[in-house]
Formats: sequence, C-alpha cells, structure tokens
Amino acid sequence: MQRCPIAGAWWQSLNTPRPYAFALLILAGIILEVIVHVWFGIAVVYTHFFYLIIVIAGLWYGRKAVLIAIVFGAMHTADTYLITGIISPDALIRTCMFVIVALIVGLTKEQSDEYRDQLVTRNRELEEANNQLESSKSAFETANKKLNLLSGITRHDIRNQLLALLGFLGLSRMKATDPELIGYIEREEAAALTIQRQIEFTKSYEEIGVRAPQWQDVQALALAMQERATRDGITVSVRTGEIEIYADPLLEKVFENLVDNSIRHGERVRNIAFSTLPYGLDYLAIVYEDDGIGIHNEDKERIFDKGFGKNTGLGLFLSREILSITGISIKESGEYGRGARFEILIPKGRYRIPRPSESVK
Repeated sequence: MQRCPIAGAWWQSLNTPRPYAFALLILAGIILEVIVHVWFGIAVVYTHFFYLIIVIAGLWYGRKAVLIAIVFGAMHTADTYLITGIISPDALIRTCMFVIVALIVGLTKEQSDEYRDQLVTRNRELEEANNQLESSKSAFETANKKLNLLSGITRHDIRNQLLALLGFLGLSRMKATDPELIGYIEREEAAALTIQRQIEFTKSYEEIGVRAPQWQDVQALALAMQERATRDGITVSVRTGEIEIYADPLLEKVFENLVDNSIRHGERVRNIAFSTLPYGLDYLAIVYEDDGIGIHNEDKERIFDKGFGKNTGLGLFLSREILSITGISIKESGEYGRGARFEILIPKGRYRIPRPSESVK
C-alpha cells in the first residue's frame, strides 16, 4: 500500500522546525491568556491550546519544550493569582501537566530521531555491503566462466590424449604374445578408463549449483522419464499430483539417474512408479520405486558414495549433491528382493502446490 503523498508532505513539514510559525503560536497563546483569562475571567478550556503549542515544541525542539511549558504554566498561575489573589491548585496542576506533556513528547521525539539516525546509518552500511556483494558476485561469475572455459579446454585435450593412449594400448595388446605383458597392458587400459571416467565426473560436477535454483514441476519431470523407460519395455506410472519443488535446474538428472540405475542394475525391472506422500510434520517425500532386485541392506548408504557401484559410481553421488543445494535429501528404503525404493525428502518451504495460473504452460 502506497503512502498518501499529501499526508507524507504534511508530516514532513510538521517535523521541520519553523521558528517564525512557532513564534506566532506563542504570541497567539499569550493573547489568549490575556483576553480569555485576564479580560473575561475564564480559567478553563482555552488552556488546551497551550498543549498544541507544547506538543509542537516537543516535536521541533525535543526536551527544550519543557521551558515553553514552564513559561505558559507560570503565566497561567500568575494571572490566576492576580485575578483571585491566591495560587490556585488547578493552575499548579495544569502547570505540572504542561511540563509532563512537554517532557514525554520531547523525550519521545529525541528517541525516535536517534532510532531514525541509527536506521539511516544501518541502511547506508547495508547498501554499501550490498554493493560490495554485487561487485564480488560479478567478479566470481567472471572468474567462474574463465575457470569453466579453462576446464573445458583441458578436458578436451585430456580426452584426445586418452583416446590416443587407449588406441596405442589396444594395438600393443593385439601384437603382444607374452601373457604377463598382456596383463600389464590390460591394467594400463583400466587405469586410462578410470581417468576418463574421472574427467567426465569433473564435467558433471562443475555444472552443479552454477545456475540459480528454481521451482520445477515434479509431475512433468516424472512423465518425461516414460520415453526413456519405455524403450526398455518398462512401464512408468506417475501419481505425484501437481507439486512443484525448489531445486537446482539439474533436478531432471536426478530422475534420469534413478531410472538409469533401475534399467542397469535392477535386472528384472518391469514397473517404475513415482508418487508423493507426507513425511513427518514438515516434509514431503517424492517416492521412486521399481520391482527389480533392490539394494542390499549394507549398501543402502554406500550407494551414495563417490565411485561405488558397477558402472561409473557417480550417478547417485551427484544426485545427492544436486538435491542438497536446496536442503533436499535422498535415501534408499526398499527391501532387497522386492525392488528399490528411494525417498526424496523435501523440507517445508521447498515444495508448493502451484496456483492455476502458474500451471498453464
């Protein structure tokens, strides 16, 4: 909601001291005191005007408004004494009230000004810090681009050298006749292939966290896995509902890795299912299940270790890394012999049901 500009201007003018206007108010107060009190003998009601003068003095001059309150209080008490011949308790009480109001308004004004100055100073510091962060962000982005470029060039050169090395090793193995020498060559080939896998890992890992996380449609990502699985005669069912989760843009790779593991290692997988269910009070679980052989109990945590497994040993390790960027975790909870079951646990605030307008593609 926008603040009314007229009201804002009025309040700004009220907080700006105006000596001439204040002098006119004091003069008006003195005239009221002389005419209403001394001349007409009325000792009540008109003194409310003094509160206006005292409050404005407090807003403009802080605790110095107490002096104005004492002046008007003394003037009112003196006039009462001249008229009645006694110092009226009513006049003394009004004088005390003038002083109390002036003190409260003045102290409040000075405290608010101090808070305002602190806020202004803090805001200036935050702006400077933000500018520094923006500069650092720009510098990091530039450095990251250069590192990625250098990394890509280096990977390309290493791949070319590895390809040549594997080619020569293959030729050497074909011409070698000594069994011991062939064994050495095979070990060299295995080492070269390991280096090749490590190079591919660096490419996959450097992409994690490069782009900002975003809201992603779980159902759409799961349905996209159907084509991949159908080629291997596997049926994919999706019962996630319309749920979006806040995750790294590489979330699709997580789903691809799960399906790929079912195809490669499930041995007899014919059905894959994606679903969702509440998990505790603050979590939502995306459940991935297949009907393959499943995971041994002793391997349920080890499968997420880098290098574990029959293929590259990187898929589930990278999946956990991708999910952890936005505080999402993954675990295996299936029963060996009945299939694999992965639970992707999404904390509150990282999942939502999209509004109809957001669901329209």
